[in-house]
Amino acid sequence: MLTAFLIPSILLLGCGNNNISTTTLSISKDGKVRSTIVEDFGESYYDLQELSDMAAKEVSVYNSEYISEKVFLESATEDEESKVVTMVMSFNSTSDYSHFNQVSLFYGTVQEALDKGYKVSEDLVDKDGNILGQEGINENLEKHIVITTDKSDIVTPYNISFMTKGTQLKNKKEAASTDISADSVQLLLSK
Repeated sequence: MLTAFLIPSILLLGCGNNNISTTTLSISKDGKVRSTIVEDFGESYYDLQELSDMAAKEVSVYNSEYISEKVFLESATEDEESKVVTMVMSFNSTSDYSHFNQVSLFYGTVQEALDKGYKVSEDLVDKDGNILGQEGINENLEKHIVITTDKSDIVTPYNISFMTKGTQLKNKKEAASTDISADSVQLLLSK
């Protein structure tokens, strides 16, 4: 897969707008995923065309296993001055993202996460440091949650109400998780 060839930080997904300056994973309300991969290749032995061709090949190989396409390479651009490469990819689901990138990514309700065997952390905190606890989990079974081993910036479709300790809120719907020590990131969302 593409992940085996590129620097790990280039593998994460995001919003896809021109204002993205870090690798970002963006999840829509319907569970589709968009990735903006941002990486400095000033010293790299790859050039933009090689990276683009490699990504397109990996997408083609992945999609060949399905009746309809699941992963799309939307664009690959390079800033000539800074040599920063931005690659935008989209995925039909969090499952497609997980399989393609070989990381865990779940988006659904807390109850759906529990039903699929995920453990929702009682230690999630809100922006003021208040801990969610088991009672908080039970009170939020119908709210959406993101659970992932991907440590990039994450943009969610709803406001983030509780998060893994160490997660930094960039705004109400975006969190930076690159500095957390936990194995996975959990973001409990509110509507």
